[in-house]
Amino acid sequence: MKFELNRAQLKNIALVFMVLDNVWLRFSASFSSMAHLATRFVAPLFAWLMVDGFFHTKSRGHYCRRLWIAAILMQVGNVISFAIFKEKGITDNIFLTLALGFTTIWIFDMAKTTKQHGKKIRLRALAIALTALGLALSIVLYIPLPFGSAIMLEGGLQLIPFILFAYFFHDSKWKQAVAILAYSFLMFFTLYGGIGGVQGFDMFCVNSDWMTFLVIPFMFLYNGNEGRKSSFGKWFFYIFYPSHLWIIAILSVVL
Repeated sequence: MKFELNRAQLKNIALVFMVLDNVWLRFSASFSSMAHLATRFVAPLFAWLMVDGFFHTKSRGHYCRRLWIAAILMQVGNVISFAIFKEKGITDNIFLTLALGFTTIWIFDMAKTTKQHGKKIRLRALAIALTALGLALSIVLYIPLPFGSAIMLEGGLQLIPFILFAYFFHDSKWKQAVAILAYSFLMFFTLYGGIGGVQGFDMFCVNSDWMTFLVIPFMFLYNGNEGRKSSFGKWFFYIFYPSHLWIIAILSVVL
């Protein structure tokens, strides 16, 4: 019997490991660095499912709007968290990364389908500019906000290229896998200096975004089915993600 996972099951697995990673980030002194290493598939899996959803959603406009509203509300919440918790405020906002990624591939898709040459060029230029902005927000661009908060692109250096691979090679999981493997090792050797650039096992675990390739087995386990579907399930991640970050932040302050 072939073992497969549907969309809902993949999300649930990612949610469990997401909580594990964020607990580790706040209480790293109490947990092994392996906890962080084991969760490197989580953000790429959410991004990959988002791209898959891009091709199957009934309304790309509604999907994109949900992501941007969630990103803005999350950013406002982050500012409030810094006002309350000071340096222990929340910096995460995966919604912003996913929203920018979704918008970028949507524009690329519009460029692919339009028959107007001039419009095609303008749309592609805009999509490339958004990609560059995403990478800049991941590496050098830092937009300060009140109380010490800031706009940054969580996991952008890892996820923006990943989202493009998932989109352009959507017709083949094998092509996606090859692109992801190549980019993962490119990150390892250029950003972290290869094996010689990692200082000890703990730093190997912490500087491990290059292990994006851990998402590949989950991609091949996906059977293309939605799984259990409900109105609550549709909105669950949008509620759970900020809620669990606030709970963990509060615990890190009071404990």
